[in-house]
Amino acid sequence: MDRIIYRLIGFLAVLFATNPAVAQHRTDVMVGVYEYSVVHFYHQGAPTGFAHDLVERLNDVQGAYHFIAIETSSRRRYADLASGKLDMILLQDPDWNWAGRDVDFSTPIVWEHDILVARRDQVPGTEYFDSVLEHSIAGVLGFHYKFADFRDDPKQLNRLLDISLLYNEPEVLEAVLRGDAEIGVLSAGYMSQKFRQAPTLADKIEMGPRVDNSYQLSTVVSRKAPISVEQYDSYLNDLRAENAIAPVWSRWHRAVLP
Repeated sequence: MDRIIYRLIGFLAVLFATNPAVAQHRTDVMVGVYEYSVVHFYHQGAPTGFAHDLVERLNDVQGAYHFIAIETSSRRRYADLASGKLDMILLQDPDWNWAGRDVDFSTPIVWEHDILVARRDQVPGTEYFDSVLEHSIAGVLGFHYKFADFRDDPKQLNRLLDISLLYNEPEVLEAVLRGDAEIGVLSAGYMSQKFRQAPTLADKIEMGPRVDNSYQLSTVVSRKAPISVEQYDSYLNDLRAENAIAPVWSRWHRAVLP
């Protein structure tokens, strides 16, 4: 009888070693990402960015959940989270129209900044940026800007401002360079990436003398998600203890501030 038990134990050990799914089943957690800063973007046709590194580290730091990055959009994110298509979204600010929704926010993860940019040959001096609302502006559809009181309704914004709402930050920068907009609103992360890719861009673009807005970014978690915000925060704390967040953000987001 003992021999049979030992053989059974040996068989199970081999089975678990060759099939990790048998040893431990992970619960899927759908993590929404969309094009923004260096959080999520495309490089040579492939998705990349800080969000993907964070998802990988979240999967490595624990064994109960399988975090999966799912692309959404800045406009579609609310419906995708409410419908259950997504369980959480990286990275968000509570001021971005989340009030009154069935969600919780994680502890802050990183800092980001919005900066104002213009064509250098159109800027007579730093006072050019003092009255942004008097200029034609380019921004991203669905984004929330401090100078617009965080409104995101296109009809309301177009009624109040001379603003073009474009698909993503590369389109905003192109609109400024073409002269289609006098001022563009871009994240410091996006500009740091562009300056690395195209060093001569600094000869064409002037940044405002100060940031338009600085804010902490967190994860918004649906209260219907299979993971609680408290459990998620515990994994973030584990990553912080391993110094596995700040250096990763710094690698993507090299400081580019006025």
